[in-house]
Parts: sequence; structure tokens; C-alpha cells
Amino acid sequence: MPGRLRPFRGYWSIENTEPWAEMFVVKRMSAVAIAKEVGADPTTVTTWLKKHGLHVRQGMHRKLREPPKISADLAKLLGDGAEEVLRFIDEHVWGISATPDGLEQLTNYCKLVALPLEVGVVDAAASCKVVRDTIRKWVLGTDQPYLAKAADSVLHVEKVPNHKLLPLHLIAGGNAQSGWIQVPTRIQDAGEISTILKQITPLERTFERSEKFGLSKESIERMRAELFAYALAMVLGDAGKEGGQQKRATSTNLDLVFTQKQGTNELLGEFTCMCINSIGLEMERIKDKAPSGDTRRSRNPTDAYRWTSERSPLLAWMMQVALGLSDDQRTSTHQVNMEWIFNAPREFRLRFIQGLADSDGSVKPYEVVITSVPNADLVTKLLQSLEMTTAHTLYENGVPLRTQVNRKQAATLPIFNEIVQGYRYRKNLDDKRP
Repeated sequence: MPGRLRPFRGYWSIENTEPWAEMFVVKRMSAVAIAKEVGADPTTVTTWLKKHGLHVRQGMHRKLREPPKISADLAKLLGDGAEEVLRFIDEHVWGISATPDGLEQLTNYCKLVALPLEVGVVDAAASCKVVRDTIRKWVLGTDQPYLAKAADSVLHVEKVPNHKLLPLHLIAGGNAQSGWIQVPTRIQDAGEISTILKQITPLERTFERSEKFGLSKESIERMRAELFAYALAMVLGDAGKEGGQQKRATSTNLDLVFTQKQGTNELLGEFTCMCINSIGLEMERIKDKAPSGDTRRSRNPTDAYRWTSERSPLLAWMMQVALGLSDDQRTSTHQVNMEWIFNAPREFRLRFIQGLADSDGSVKPYEVVITSVPNADLVTKLLQSLEMTTAHTLYENGVPLRTQVNRKQAATLPIFNEIVQGYRYRKNLDDKRP
């Protein structure tokens, strides 16, 4: 009864001491005052207040819960609620998706930011429907919902009209992002590619690989737009694309496979890796691919060289914006939409053609043929823009299947990469024809 100190012998419980927590938080009573009010020892009161998740020293008012360690701008945005955060992300960020779990996590994080600091950790965890350890991490700033991280990354960046921010790298499946750059939502001029490249630092691996081709660091810096064009052609051509709309971010990785029947294909793969490295992304050779399908059933089944890149939103952007495909379309079945390339410098268009020819080209007795279904008309038009007057499209049942160009004229371009000088390049220069 009040006024009488009752020794603690199991009388108190988490349930019947809940009023103590309310007295401490709401009425701002000290542990000593609560003890006097309920007839308990002050040490007992302090012990149970701590079990309720309240930070307290005997005789003192509770310590206020610390606010999350975030910027004032992010706190203001989160204070407006999850829907406003999503609107901000959609307006300023390319390729970040709100999963159901991600939205729930963001909503709970917004609740925490809005809670008065008088609300203790236990009550905050209950209100936000998360465990106390999550509240602790959110307060300390050691963890954040990935949508909040994305919003915070772009809050302080001066936005460019008709551009969105995009992370080069995804960490832990998109739970964190890094290497933010600004990209156009639609390419209107080829010069926008150079603007993107100025934001990206090539990996050191770029220059290690360039030595194989006799290219100096200065040469690579001058050729960066050309290397981007070659990589873009590989995205359209031989390289497998794995990705698209992922749980948290639209991203893609490239998987490149070249037969070992031609030894120069190893250099071709390394050149492609160098191009990918030049846009700040990792790409390395992995275990050779064993023969499969028709290759396995052939007379001389041969392994294949194989390389794979990191998964990146930039590669997905190259497919969806630079090539003009939606996330549910594929390069093998849908026509690209990239009229912008026709106002690109000649060197850019040439490297793009070389990437297609190196991946999907073949040398016939009198012609070079590039198979690019269903984009043969685009290839033909590009070759004609490079003064290849003999370039024309071969149709079958009204479908554009291949582009054909006179072999001798193709050699003057050159239609195959003169830096790698692969087997197609060498064959095209060989005048020993039937």
C-alpha cells in the first residue's frame, strides 16, 4: 500500500509495473518519486524501468531517446511520410523499386522519426512493429531501410533537368547503393553520353588490360566514348543479359561467351572487359563453359571462354534508355529505338558497328554479313552513314535478318576491330578467295 516500502520478493512483474513506465515517461516522475508513490524501493523501481527499455539512473528523470543520426533534410522528408518519400525517389532516382517489405520498413522508419523522444525504445519498437535491436541500429545510423538510403544519397545533389540519379553499384542485393551518377531519362543527343562518362572514374583494371593492346592511359581517356559504344554493341549483340526488374533495383549483368575454336576470342573478351571496366564496372573471366546443346553434339565439341560482369543499374539503363527497350523486351526479339546514334561522332558509330560485327559478324567469300535480328535495318543504315555504299538488308518472309556489305569495302572501314585484330579481322584482309 502507498507509503509503505515493500521488499522485492517476486511481487512485481512486467505487467503490474507498466504504470511505473507511464509515470516516468508521461508524468516525468523520477525513480525516487515513483518509489514513494507506489511504496517500493527506488532500486526496485529503477530495475523494472530498465526492463521496460527505459534509460534511467536512480533518482533522475529518464534519459530521452536519441533521435536517428540522419541529416536534417532526410528527417524532414521522412517526417512527411512514406508516400512522400516514394514520390521523391520516383521523381529523382532511376531504377529503384519499392518492394512490399521495403515499403513496410520505410513506413516504420518514418514512424520512428515522427515519435516524440520521450517514447522509449520498447514503446518505439512496439509502435514501429520492429524489434528493439532494429530501433537501436536505426538510432545509431548503423542501418537504414534501403529506400531511405536511396533518398538520402540524392537529397543534396543539384538535379539536372530531364535526368535522374542512378547508382553504379549495388551492395547486398540493393540494400545499399554507391557511385551515384546522373543519367538522362531519354537520350536526345549523343553528347549526353560524354556527360555521363565525365562522372565515372575508370577502374584501374582498365589500364592493366589496355597494355595488352598497346593502348596508353592517355589513349584510353580519349577513347572512352568509343569504348562505351563498343560495350553498348555487345549488350545488343552476343552478351547474355541477366537481370531486369529486380526486387529492389532494376539492374543487369553481362555474361559473355566465345568459342575456344578461335584463340583470338580470348583477346576479344578481354577487350570487352576493358570497355566495361572503363565505365567503372567489374568484369572478369570465370570458369570456361563446357559444350552444350548443338555444340556438344557437334563433331568436335569445344569449350568456350566466359566472362561475367557485376550487376549494375547502369547496364540496365544502357538497355532501356540507350537501346530504347522496355524492361520486358529482349534484344533478340525486339527492335531497338536509338535514333540518337545517327548524330553521334563517326568514331562512336564505327565502334558500335565493330562491336556488332565482332560478336555477330561472319566473313563470306565476297561479303561480310552481320546477323542482327530484328535490327538489321538499323545496322544497314549505320553502315551507310559510314560511307558503306554496298550495305543492304537481307529479308526473309518480310523479316530483316542480316546486313550484307561488300567484303573489300568492309575492310577499308574496318568493320572488325583493328585493335584486337581477331580472326574475323584477319580473314577479311585475306584476299585468297575461291
